[in-house]
Amino acid sequence: MSTSGMARFRLGLLLLLTLSRLTFSNLNNRVSSSISLVNDPFSRFANHRPDGCPPCPECFNCQLPRFVCKQFGTCDEYDGQCRCPEGFGGQDCGQPLCGSLADGEKRHARPDNATSCECKPGWSGINCNVCETDQACSALVPPVDRHTGRPMYAGSLADEGNETESSDAVCYKGGFAVRKNHQMCNVTNRKILDMLPDRPPQVSFTCDMNTAACQFQFWIGGIESFYCAFDQCRQSIQVGYEGGINVTTNECSQMQCKCVPGRMLCGESGSVDIGDFLHEEIKGPGKFSCSSDGQGCKFEEPAMNQLITDVFGDTYITLDCQSGECMHYTLVPGFKAPARPDNSQLVALSIAVTLLFVILASSLFWHCGRNRAHKYPAYLHGQIRLPAEESNHFKSNADPTDLTFSKISYSVAGNKPVLREVFGQAKSGQMMAIMGASGAGKSSLLDILAKKPKAGSVEGEILVNGQRISNEAFKRLIGYVDQEDTLLSTLTVYETVLCSAMLRLPRTMSVEAKKLRTLETLDELGILAIKNSFIGKSGHRSISGGEKRRVSIACELVTSPRMLFLDEPTSGLDSFNAFNVIDALAKLARNHQRTIIFTIHQPQSNIIALFDQLVLLGRGGRLVYSGAFSQCHDYFKQIGHPCPIGYNLADFLIDLTMKQHTDAPQSSAEPCGSSAHSPPLKPLDLSRTNIAATTRSPGESPGETELTTRKMYHEPTGSLRARQSASRLRQPSSSILKRFSLLYQLTTDVEAKEGEEDIKLLVELETAFADSDLVKQFGRDYDRLLAGARAGADLNTAEGVSRATGWEQFRILSGRAFKNLYRNPMLMLSHYLLAIVLAVICAALFHDVTMDIGGFQGRMGLFFFILALFGFSSLTTISLFAQERLIFMRERANGYYHPIAYFASKAFFDLLPLRIVPPFILGSLVYYPVGLVASLEQFWKFLLVLIGFNLTSASVVLLISLVLADGGVANLVGSLVMLFNLLFAGLLVNREKLPIGTAWIQEISFFHAAFEALLVNEVRYLTLKDHRYGVDIEVPSASILSLFGFRITAFWWPDMTVLTGIFLGAMSFSGLVMVVFVKERR
Repeated sequence: MSTSGMARFRLGLLLLLTLSRLTFSNLNNRVSSSISLVNDPFSRFANHRPDGCPPCPECFNCQLPRFVCKQFGTCDEYDGQCRCPEGFGGQDCGQPLCGSLADGEKRHARPDNATSCECKPGWSGINCNVCETDQACSALVPPVDRHTGRPMYAGSLADEGNETESSDAVCYKGGFAVRKNHQMCNVTNRKILDMLPDRPPQVSFTCDMNTAACQFQFWIGGIESFYCAFDQCRQSIQVGYEGGINVTTNECSQMQCKCVPGRMLCGESGSVDIGDFLHEEIKGPGKFSCSSDGQGCKFEEPAMNQLITDVFGDTYITLDCQSGECMHYTLVPGFKAPARPDNSQLVALSIAVTLLFVILASSLFWHCGRNRAHKYPAYLHGQIRLPAEESNHFKSNADPTDLTFSKISYSVAGNKPVLREVFGQAKSGQMMAIMGASGAGKSSLLDILAKKPKAGSVEGEILVNGQRISNEAFKRLIGYVDQEDTLLSTLTVYETVLCSAMLRLPRTMSVEAKKLRTLETLDELGILAIKNSFIGKSGHRSISGGEKRRVSIACELVTSPRMLFLDEPTSGLDSFNAFNVIDALAKLARNHQRTIIFTIHQPQSNIIALFDQLVLLGRGGRLVYSGAFSQCHDYFKQIGHPCPIGYNLADFLIDLTMKQHTDAPQSSAEPCGSSAHSPPLKPLDLSRTNIAATTRSPGESPGETELTTRKMYHEPTGSLRARQSASRLRQPSSSILKRFSLLYQLTTDVEAKEGEEDIKLLVELETAFADSDLVKQFGRDYDRLLAGARAGADLNTAEGVSRATGWEQFRILSGRAFKNLYRNPMLMLSHYLLAIVLAVICAALFHDVTMDIGGFQGRMGLFFFILALFGFSSLTTISLFAQERLIFMRERANGYYHPIAYFASKAFFDLLPLRIVPPFILGSLVYYPVGLVASLEQFWKFLLVLIGFNLTSASVVLLISLVLADGGVANLVGSLVMLFNLLFAGLLVNREKLPIGTAWIQEISFFHAAFEALLVNEVRYLTLKDHRYGVDIEVPSASILSLFGFRITAFWWPDMTVLTGIFLGAMSFSGLVMVVFVKERR
């Protein structure tokens, strides 16, 4: 037998004798140790200590040889204290700690005379290191508060009544060490248990995978006997078949053990001391294996196995273990985070769907654009006639209608007069022209005659066929054409007029009849040949200005109004087009018995020849003439103001109402526009001022009026005047200044006198007309009207005629908006192209975002960029409505439709193609290539948030554009609104760091609502993994969201609720603003 074998034999014999002695003796009456008290380390100093002096304790310092850190704890070189492993404390790490592993440094040591610890609920083991329940691990892996969505730490777990979601913490009991596993085992060797019936042997075992080290403690009756440390450990697992038991094995190549002096098996009284054996024989390798159910565990080491075999007949120490390790549920062995799915098919599908949509939309637009020429109703031999059953409405509207007005006065704020007792009569089949210089009140008179709402005080009476009628009935009889043409450039001539017909003609008329009526109107105005031409706009090929004016007239004429009012119908037109417009109106009046009333500034001679009635206004709204145009020239001749030959009568009349003197020579020849058939008029003898007399030419007759002309000074260089000027320049500067000062003073005095004389002449003209026979004759005719001379006239105002319903208006306006959209597709195509290009860029930049901190940042950056893109692109809504703002106000004033119908159609064809489709395209193209959560639910939520945000931002911008009519100001305010919402989105400023009183801004920020919803939808259930400084870090994304101030349960409430609420509120308020405030004001 070898020496080591003999030593193990003697040790085993002593161990056996010791255990046998303990078995047959009473533990409370132990046999005294054969070792003398002389062996007590303090006994030898007893005789040398002074009398009455207590023993002096030594300070613990692990750097001194006599002090050792048990459990192989680390000695701190700075303070000489031990750094103990988990579950042990005291100066030398020899005392087990109680409480729970979750208490950290707050754990208290077990009392010296105790053999067990009182563990907190959910924890067990001699030193309370082994978890038993998932709830016990919540402090180490905190749960989530249901209301705030933030992790709850140990301090809040003790609060009673705190409702939490189910924690993500798990107490894993499978025995496999994920990070640091703790096990408490009972020794199950039968012989050992028989020899220690009242002092059960136990083993505690801990493995740390970060350091590849394990620890082993052997306990007898709750008292530690010896401990071991294992290094260079390697863990393996044998997986059971079809859910069977797994076996985990920890094999460590190095092992060392030490006794706890004075303990059982280590020198305790009556016990053997195996300290030398442990120190010299136990070197490893050690092996600890255990099944997943905790049974059948064993500890093996060659020297220890031999000892157990020699003494107890077993080959190794057998154990029954309970394991516990707190971790996140995703770290449980056997739980495998799903591998990143192969999204190639989904990527291809999304691209295919997007391309299919683009192709279908392009085909639809091309088809609609190619077929812009509607199917016109058939008409034979160039004659367009309505069917007899459809023409009743127009027959009633063809009845003669005369308009008589008397004593029309109008003043604005401050009682400033604009019109002064103007009267006149426009008869059916005739044209009445209202003339006057700029500022004479022509447009104001036309608005009052058309009963347009005016700001100011209006007086006077307006009769239709001698009757007073209500404003509503009056509006059904008239059409009004503004000075500026407000037409959609993308529509054809036919479509523009047809839209007016569909909206305003009786609902009982068939669509075919309305189309025929449209063609009939175009034929009446001579623009049938251009029915398929686009209206066009400035800078692009379009119809002429005169044709546009006739299209505007056709839009009113299509309803067959009895009276047609036009404000400056020749404004901005050349002489040819101006004559064509007035000629068309003249034919319309004579051939169709319409009453035409229009304002005109300074017509040419061939145009004034078409006038039937004339109302001439002077400055300040003074009535200079009102009556038949054929009598106009003779009237002014009789009062001493004939029109000289060679001058346009219209120019003469305008100049007459503005000035009275001129340097132009006069001719005694027959004046222009004389008429031999004019009735004799009462002459007027007007006195002349001295200034006027001095300006007459020598041959001028006293009764002739001087026309206003511009002096043209053009002299040869060598003329006398030039030489005189040169000589004056050579005079001293003081003399020149005096002359200029005198010249300025004379000029100012002359201009003041001229202004006084001009007003004096205008008052004389007004007085002369008031005293004329024409006024007296009008007064007699007007009195007969009031007396009921035409009381029996049948004035049919078609009160029972019903126009298009609200739904029909919406449908017609939607068709017009759709045409406008696909015929001017640049804005829409820009949105689509931008969405596709940026989707490709984002997919390239953020391709396959990782599941780490960098990937979390990439997700936040992607979402923030997409929201900023759609937020600022929604500013295009401002120009979209601004372009049609004037059209809407004019059409509303003329009774085309209800404002809500226009608002609904405009909003629908802005929101659907420009606010829903682009985010759908971008979201579909970017979602799967980036590698966002491959879940159908998350995908549709992602699109829902993008679409909801785009709709919300567009509705806010629409409201801004309605409130602020100026496009530049609206753009500025819209940009500021977007920037402030962006600032409070949650990325730039943390919610917890906001100043007091500003948190509410984030609550109403639609940027914040969408940003938080996107983040919650994407990362709520993700676990981020990262490797930093040699340590693997795993963090639930929810905890990072909470650090940024986001709420992980806020998707539907409040985020989507806020987006929906802002959208509905902004759209409702926009409709209210359009109905109440966006209207024509004159």
